[in-house]
Amino acid sequence: TGTVLATVEVAGAAASPPAPVPPQPSPRDLRRETVAATKTFTFGVGMGMAMGAGGMRFTIDGREYDPDRTDHTVRVGTVEEWTLVNDSPMEHSLHLHVWPMQLLRTGGREVTEIAWQDVVNIPSRNRVTVRVAFDDYPGRTVYHCHILDHEDLGMMGVIEAR
Repeated sequence: TGTVLATVEVAGAAASPPAPVPPQPSPRDLRRETVAATKTFTFGVGMGMAMGAGGMRFTIDGREYDPDRTDHTVRVGTVEEWTLVNDSPMEHSLHLHVWPMQLLRTGGREVTEIAWQDVVNIPSRNRVTVRVAFDDYPGRTVYHCHILDHEDLGMMGVIEAR
């Protein structure tokens, strides 16, 4: 009742089982490290002169993306604590290129486990706190909402590590 797409023939001696995965070091916990700076990022939605999405404006700190502007500067080798505030009626999600984030608090709740994330969800009308270790990679990159419509309509910024 089906169509045969391929036939696989196995020959030869069975392979040896793989070696066990070696023990891994405990993940780094930035809650124990000195914070060089604290910053707040506010994610907002409003009406504007934009052509897409019925004139919706998606902003971080009240500004739409400008690739020629540096929105934040960080020092390589430091740890920063960021509070991500979502004043809008929509969820947003922050993706920071190059550096993962350790989730500390979400929705007023302390995160007790060591939770490293590449993308952090920021619920509607809520706030999230993360720490970022800027250990390596000097230069410019971006952070943005990981919902593509929001990013495409301005919810992105430039960060430079020096």
